[in-house]
Amino acid sequence: MEMMNLVTSPFGIGEKVIFELLKRGETVFTIFISPKDVPMSFLGKINLKYGFLKFDHELNIGKILPKKIKNIFHLYEAYTGALPNLFKSNTLATLLLLDWAKSSSVSKFIYLSSGEVYGQGQALRENSAYNPRSFYATTKFEAEILLRFYKSFEINTVRLFFPFGRDLNQGYMANLVQSIQSDNPVETEYGVIAPTFIDDVIEPLIKIREIKGNQIFNICGGSIQVSALINEISEIYNKAPKNVKIGKTELFGDNAKAKELLGYKETPLQEALRSCFEKKHANNRRSE
Repeated sequence: MEMMNLVTSPFGIGEKVIFELLKRGETVFTIFISPKDVPMSFLGKINLKYGFLKFDHELNIGKILPKKIKNIFHLYEAYTGALPNLFKSNTLATLLLLDWAKSSSVSKFIYLSSGEVYGQGQALRENSAYNPRSFYATTKFEAEILLRFYKSFEINTVRLFFPFGRDLNQGYMANLVQSIQSDNPVETEYGVIAPTFIDDVIEPLIKIREIKGNQIFNICGGSIQVSALINEISEIYNKAPKNVKIGKTELFGDNAKAKELLGYKETPLQEALRSCFEKKHANNRRSE
C-alpha cells in the first residue's frame, strides 16, 4: 500500500501534523519506539499505520517503513542526551532516511531543523551564516549539509526557533519551564530569543508541500528578552526563581519568507504561553 505521508515523530509537533493530515483524509505512517508508546488516540484510525523503530539504534530503517511514500515530514530529533546518541538520532538517522527515500518514490522531503544552527544574531535571514554553538545544533547543521547530496526529490528545510507547546517535552523552552516549575537554578547563555508556539507551525509545515524546488524557511515568533520571558512563565506557575543567570547571546530570525509563502501567523506570545502552560499547570495540580 502506498502511503501519502511519513511523519517520523508521533509526539509534539508530529502528533499535531498527523491529526491534521488525517482530518484532511490523507494516509499517514508514523514511528513509535515500542507498542507501549502508542496512545489510545491513535488506535482504530483507518488511514493511520505505524511501525516500531529506535532511530538511535537501527541502521536498517527500511524494514519497517512502507515501500512507497509521497511526502516525508522528518520531525524526529533528540535535544539532550549522550553525544553519540544525539549524533545517531539527528544526523545519522537523517542520512539513513534520505538514502531510503531515494528508492521509495518520495516526492517531498520536509526536514525540521533548528534556528540554533545560526548560533547567534539578530533578525537572521535564511542565507545567514551557520555558527552552531552546541552539540545539538551541530548535529542539525550536519544533517542540513547531508541534504545537499540528494537530488531525486525536493527537499524543504524549516529552521524552527525555540519551539514550545503543551505536548512538547524537550528543547530549550521545555527545559526552561521545567527549571522554573521545579524551583531549580535557571542558567542560560541567551539574553534574547524568539520562542515559537508549535500550534502556529502545523499549517505552514503542511503547506510547504506546495512549494516548488528546494527552499529554506525560518519559522519563529517575535524576539523577547529572556528575563521578561522568565517573568512571564514564573507568573503562570506562581514561582519566583532565586538563582537566575542570564547570558548576552541574542538569537532570533526574520520570518518574512514563511509569512509570505507559507501563511505563517504568530499567536501573541503571552496568549500562547498562557494557553499552553496554564492548562498544563492546572492538570498537574489536579493530579497531585
